[in-house]
Amino acid sequence: MATTPAKQERALAAPVGNLFADVVRRSSVRYWICVVFLLSAALGLSAAKNWFGWYFRKEPVELLSPLLNFDTTRLGPRYVRDPLTDAIPAMSEDMIQSLGTREFTQFFVTDTTQPPSSRTRMANVFITYYTGESKVPHVPDECYLAGGYDLLRRDTVRVPVRGVGAPQDEVPVRVLEFAVARRDGLSMDKDTRAVMYFFHANGRYATTRDQVRLSSANLGQRYAYYAKIEIFFSDGRGGGSRDESIAAVQPLLERLLPVLLEDHLDLSKFDSAADH
Repeated sequence: MATTPAKQERALAAPVGNLFADVVRRSSVRYWICVVFLLSAALGLSAAKNWFGWYFRKEPVELLSPLLNFDTTRLGPRYVRDPLTDAIPAMSEDMIQSLGTREFTQFFVTDTTQPPSSRTRMANVFITYYTGESKVPHVPDECYLAGGYDLLRRDTVRVPVRGVGAPQDEVPVRVLEFAVARRDGLSMDKDTRAVMYFFHANGRYATTRDQVRLSSANLGQRYAYYAKIEIFFSDGRGGGSRDESIAAVQPLLERLLPVLLEDHLDLSKFDSAADH
């Protein structure tokens, strides 16, 4: 007698059912506890996202204008773009990959109020931008040490800069003081160089990678970005000292940050950005 379709289905289902039952018998209690836990966690995350408006993956914030379009003429008349900028070598693809972003700009500006002998007459400005699910890159602390510089001192200072959204109108700046060998090679003595940097992350200022991570970890915030601003001063031969550099960076930031905030960073997605 021919086998009916229903009998065929039952015949095929029987091995599958037996296999499942066998898996259940062989599996330990710990295994099923883990399965239940993982399922509960997945459902819990989905429910939290829907009920509380939490965001576990951050969306990118596109720049208003690429950093390569940074208008240095807006830093004038005190600061003018130095021709040395044109001598900055282009980054290779490997260097860009290591940097972790294609949004960056680097330039030299000269403080026309300073005499040619001033060690803070020229500033090297390097700005990078990261957004979305980005990792925080290496900070100058590590890069300079890897380059053979000797770290003498590292601390954070607050630089008065009005109207740029900093608490009490003071921008926190990380200051690293390094010992560097003289370029003339005529002496074993070393000069000092002060390298300064800070971040602007999700509308707030920060000086450490942990602070940047915390600003991005806000589950109620849908977007994430940060810009790193790095500056050091030089007279073309040696770098400015720590105290000289701190004094010189204040007037530069008063002109630099408004250009960055107004022309490039899109803060419209951060309602409380102006409060920090």
